[in-house]
Amino acid sequence: MHILISCFGSAGDVYPFLAIGQALRQRGHEVELLASPYFQQRIEAAGLGFVQVGTLEDYQRAVADTDLWHPRKSFSVVWQHMQVHLRQATQAVLDRARPDTVLVGSTLAWSSRMAQEKLGLPAATVHLSPSCIFSAEDPSVWPGLSGLRHFPAWLVRPIQRAIEKLALDPVVLPELNALRADFGLAPVQRVMSQWSHSPDRVICAFPDWFAAPQSDWPANSITTDFPRWNAAPGAVLDPMLARFLQSGPPPVGITPGSAMAHGKPVFERALAACDALGLRAVVITPYRDQLPEKLPPFARHVSYVPFDLLLPKLAAFVHHGGIGTLAQTLAAGVPQLITPFAHDQFDNALRIQKLGAGLSVAPLASTAKWTRALHQLVGNEAIAEASHRWAVRSHEAEPAANRIATQIEQLQRKGQTP
Repeated sequence: MHILISCFGSAGDVYPFLAIGQALRQRGHEVELLASPYFQQRIEAAGLGFVQVGTLEDYQRAVADTDLWHPRKSFSVVWQHMQVHLRQATQAVLDRARPDTVLVGSTLAWSSRMAQEKLGLPAATVHLSPSCIFSAEDPSVWPGLSGLRHFPAWLVRPIQRAIEKLALDPVVLPELNALRADFGLAPVQRVMSQWSHSPDRVICAFPDWFAAPQSDWPANSITTDFPRWNAAPGAVLDPMLARFLQSGPPPVGITPGSAMAHGKPVFERALAACDALGLRAVVITPYRDQLPEKLPPFARHVSYVPFDLLLPKLAAFVHHGGIGTLAQTLAAGVPQLITPFAHDQFDNALRIQKLGAGLSVAPLASTAKWTRALHQLVGNEAIAEASHRWAVRSHEAEPAANRIATQIEQLQRKGQTP
C-alpha cells in the first residue's frame, strides 16, 4: 500500500504520526508524510518520505504569533496560518495519490479530506485528543465553557451547534468553500463537528479510559491508545544533562511546549516555585531567550530531549497540556502540573485531574498559587499511585501505532469495514 499522511501543527501534532508511519513502513508499506519543513529531518530520520508544505519561515511566523495561544483568538489564528497552505497541500495529495493509496489526515489536515472527496480514495481521520470531537454527552472543556459538562445533553447540543454556526464556521467557510469550488467540490458547513471526520474511519488516538466513547461520536469511530514517538533504539541522554540528573534528587521538568515562543511568564513562576520549595529543575524549550540570562544553580536548560528518556528521572512534570507531552508523561507514571493556554489543553488538563494523575494551574496565576500547586503535587502519594496505575495500563496495551496501522490497512483490505 501507499500511505499519504497529512498532519498540521506543532511537534505534539506531528510526532505521533511518525510512530504510525514507522509501524506502517515496518509492515512493508510505502509511507509519505506531508508537513512543514521544520520537521523534515525527524521525518526522514524515521525512514519516511517527506513532502514539504509551506516553508520554514511560515512555521516560525506562526509560532511567533502571540495570539496563537490566546484562549479565544487561537482558532481564527490557526486558520489564518493554515489556509495559506491548504491549496498547496491539497494539490500535493492529489498529485502523489495512486490507485493503491490510502489517505491519513490529522484533525486539521483538510487537504486529505478534500482529496478523499475528489478521488474517492479510502481515508482515515486521526484525532489525537478528545476535544476534536463534538459530543453533547461528554462535552469537552473549551476556553470559557467549562460549565457545559454540568448541563444535560439535550441542552448542550444546541449550544454547541450555535457556537459552531456563529463562531467557528464563519471563520473558515468563506476561504474553504472558495477553495473547494476551485477543486470542483460542493460547499460544506458544520466543518468541525461533521465534515472534518472521514466517512470511512475516525481513529481516536487515545485510550477509552482517557475519554470513553459516546453514542454521539461519529459512527465509524474507534479508540486505540496514545501513539507515542520515542527516542531511537540506543539513544542516550546528553552527558551534561545526565550528570546533572545524577548529581541530586529527581528534579521537576518544565516546558510550555515546543512551539511556545512566549513562555517567559511560565518559566518565571515555575522556577520561583521550585526555588521556594527547594526543588531542582530541568527546563526544556528551543527558545532560550524566554529564560533568565543566567539560570539559578538548581536549574538546567536543554533545547530538546526525548521525553521517554527524561521523564522516568523526574519528580514531576510541569507542562502546557499538549496531548503528546501528556501521553508521554502518563506512560512514564510521572505526576503532572498542567498550565493550559488554548486549544485542547483545558480539556486535557481536566481529564488528567479526573484520573487523579495531576493538577492544573493557570499560566498567569500568582507565584504563590504556583508554589502551592507544585507543593500539593510533589510527594503526593495518591497522585503518585494514580500516575503509576495509568502507566501500567498504558504499557499493558498493544502499542497504539500498531493498532492504528491495522485500522489503516483494513480500509483497503476489508472494503472500509470498521
